Amino acid sequence: MELSWTTFILEAINFLVLVWVLKRLFYAPVKRAIAQRRAAVEKTLHDAESTRREAEDLKSKYDGRLKEWEVEKEHQREELRKELSEERARQFKSIEAAVAAERERMEVQEQVKSAERRANDQAKAMKQALEFTSRLLHDLASPELEAKIGELLTQQISAARPEDFSLAGAPAGNGHRGVEIRSAFVLGAPQRDALIAVLKRKLGNDISVRFEQDPQLLAGLEVAMGSYVWRANLRDELAYFAGMGRHES
Repeated sequence: MELSWTTFILEAINFLVLVWVLKRLFYAPVKRAIAQRRAAVEKTLHDAESTRREAEDLKSKYDGRLKEWEVEKEHQREELRKELSEERARQFKSIEAAVAAERERMEVQEQVKSAERRANDQAKAMKQALEFTSRLLHDLASPELEAKIGELLTQQISAARPEDFSLAGAPAGNGHRGVEIRSAFVLGAPQRDALIAVLKRKLGNDISVRFEQDPQLLAGLEVAMGSYVWRANLRDELAYFAGMGRHES
């Protein structure tokens, strides 16, 4: 088989034409499509890179915000612990004050109760003492005891100053004045004479002296000179002690 240069040249021309046609009609669109695809891929990669950078920025910001939030949260926890500690301290002080006030109130109540018990005990003791004294004085009441009391009263009147009678509403000096002497028992003549003598010496010879018996005096005398009264008898002494007992109670 012989090589035909004409055929070879024609085939070459056909090949070149085919290459030109392919390049003109097929390769250029494909190239453009590839370029467009490459550009799209590059854009996608660029967008992805931008998205990645944005994601990294967001992650960095988020991490920073998380750290800030942790710090803030720790600060808030510390503030809360501090407030709770202060509130516990306030509550503890309030409870201590309430307990102290309650303890003081109970102590005051106990002191009041103790004072009431002591007062009641004292009142009972005073009542028993008064009852005992009353019984004792009733048992001791006698003309002999009254005579002793009369002697003491006579001595007191004899030792009294003139101004004492003036202050008592029984001025010393002449003038008609009456003196009433009451006794639990009937006084003997010597005792009457002694009283009359001392009264006349103090008040004047013109005074009138009247004697009466009053068993309620128990024993002793009561000398009335106007509004002034000399009391030296068991009844008034018992009344005096009874008044002291009520005052103590």
